[in-house]
Amino acid sequence: MYRNFSIVPNIMFGRGSFNQLADVIAPRRTGKDAFFVFVLDDVFQGKSLEGRLPTQGGDLLLPVNVDDEPKTSYIDMLVQKVREYSAVLPAGIVGIGGGSAMDIAKAISLLLTNPGSAADYQGWDLIRHPSVYHVAVPTLAGTGAEISRTTILTGPVKKLGINSDHTLFHQIILDPELLGGVPREQWFYTGMDCYIHDVESLQGTFINEFSRAYGEKSLDL
Repeated sequence: MYRNFSIVPNIMFGRGSFNQLADVIAPRRTGKDAFFVFVLDDVFQGKSLEGRLPTQGGDLLLPVNVDDEPKTSYIDMLVQKVREYSAVLPAGIVGIGGGSAMDIAKAISLLLTNPGSAADYQGWDLIRHPSVYHVAVPTLAGTGAEISRTTILTGPVKKLGINSDHTLFHQIILDPELLGGVPREQWFYTGMDCYIHDVESLQGTFINEFSRAYGEKSLDL
């Protein structure tokens, strides 16, 4: 049976495009209680990137630790923090960092509108309600977390993604300049991750013309 191929609807690419983040999220800042949650890889705490975040007075900065893959219990704790911060839902979530930071941002956006624990939704199409608006700003290449319909989490029983069309980001900002500060060794391994994903997509059982086009072009690059 054929399926619709869902994809992120808005993708901004270009050097310095991170500087337009404020303009991108501005239309969502409606009403006096509207606030954004900025999920930031804690490696950037105290660094220049943190200072460039377009936060406003009512926004919540949520540094996250990604030394290990995100756990469902960690997601539940972060969701509770957001709920305790405000009785109303945020206008949006912005995830800044590598794959795990973006997975955390996706998971928070889903759990704010779907009751229960993150562990309840590990599986395929278990999410019932649309997520909070969420934006990805990747600072690493290779993971593909910014474009996928899953968020990989380690639960009490299993490691499995929350797979849903609602998981997809609403907006991605791809700024090559953000990769400039990546350590050389990590830069190499994430580049290899890109290559391996290309090979996997081109040899995959569920390949289609859409994924083939992206895989072939990426492999050429």
